Amino acid sequence: MGITLINMVRYDFDNLPEVPQEERIKVAAMSDEDIDYSDIPEVNDFSGFVRAGNQGAVKKRNRVEIDLDSDVIAWIGKDYQSRINTIPREVMNLSKIAFPR
Repeated sequence: MGITLINMVRYDFDNLPEVPQEERIKVAAMSDEDIDYSDIPEVNDFSGFVRAGNQGAVKKRNRVEIDLDSDVIAWIGKDYQSRINTIPREVMNLSKIAFPR
C-alpha cells in the first residue's frame, strides 16, 4: 500500500480566483441535470452535519475597547473590527481549556 498525494487547493472568501464572465453565464444557464456529480461521494448519514449560519438566537455582543499593536491590525486586515471576534472564537471552539467566569 503506497502513499497517494493529493494536490489540494484552498481559498478563502477574500482571495477567490477570478471567474471569467462567459464561464459565469454558462454555469448560471445549467440545469441540475446538466451538473456532473459523479466525482462527489453520495452522503447518506447526516448525523455529524452542523447547520451553517445562525445557530439559534443571535448572540449578544458587548462593546469593549482594546488596544492592538499596528502590526496585529495589519495582519488581521482592513476589516479588523468585524474580524476580531473570529480569532478568539476559533481558539474557544478548539480549546479544551475553560476560563473561570
